[in-house]
Amino acid sequence: MKQVRWGIIGVGDVCEVKSAPAMYKIPNSTVIAVMRRDAEKAKDYAKRHGIEEWTTDADEIIQHPEINAIYIATPPKYHKNYALKVAQAGKACYIEKPMAIHYAACVEIEKAFKAKKLPLFIAYYRTCLPNFLKAKELITNGSLGTLLQVQINLTKPLDVVDANYAQRNWRVDPKLAGDGYFYDLGSHQLNILEFLIGAIEHVQGIAINQSKIYKASDVVAANILFKNHVVGSCFWAFNTASKQRQDELIILGSKGSIKMACFNDRPLEYTNAEGIVTLFDLPYPEHVQQPLISSIVQDLLHKTKKTYSTGSIGSRTQYWLEQISGM
Repeated sequence: MKQVRWGIIGVGDVCEVKSAPAMYKIPNSTVIAVMRRDAEKAKDYAKRHGIEEWTTDADEIIQHPEINAIYIATPPKYHKNYALKVAQAGKACYIEKPMAIHYAACVEIEKAFKAKKLPLFIAYYRTCLPNFLKAKELITNGSLGTLLQVQINLTKPLDVVDANYAQRNWRVDPKLAGDGYFYDLGSHQLNILEFLIGAIEHVQGIAINQSKIYKASDVVAANILFKNHVVGSCFWAFNTASKQRQDELIILGSKGSIKMACFNDRPLEYTNAEGIVTLFDLPYPEHVQQPLISSIVQDLLHKTKKTYSTGSIGSRTQYWLEQISGM
């Protein structure tokens, strides 16, 4: 493969800035065609991004003779169906997170790509962002000493709510997205915890719907035991008042600690054993998925296997999401 030639299925919001522009800005990578069910929106996206071809038919993307890699950026309900078709077509695939609605679907996708010996990647891009890489460095070089405990606290206000809220916001529809914002946002966090701390061994979870605005869980709590005996405590609430936002990841060790955000690039705080705080200001790139996509492009061009966020990682994350939520 001399150039990665992408086809994109589902050019919605995530493709505006976060992901797709990186695909045509990275050297030896380009976007050949895009798909969206709404013809006018598909055409408009292609025009604004300088992409020559667009369609309303995903099969045209998958079977396109010039395309050798497919990016599936639809709601999770559709990931499995499209991914299996991509595997059958013999092409590499990059799937938005979460990998699918159910763990069983993730396993089926993973098996299909392994059977064909095809590359499969999942959009857990935070493993390539500078603040998380700095956290990984501090853990690996012993700055925290022996890891002891990790905490996650994430609270998000309800959006503007009306009678059509659930119909307007597919992320809170269990049939389209699984267990609401917990799957949408919590998936990133569980993924990054295994990246930073190590493999999870056991979880205990509670997931409930307090607000009754939609059917998915809006409050989730979990206790986590990692295989290296680190203990985690996590809390998610997506039903708070308008100004009650919290985004906090804390990692405690025998010699120091880290405090940082999961969903923005505010400075990472490292506190050593003497209580001295060092701030690391590490801004995100313009296209937040670009570091991961760059890694994927290098893997595809040079047949390396350096990218962390593979299909097996996506399946693992989905497994723990289900164990916590009981979905």
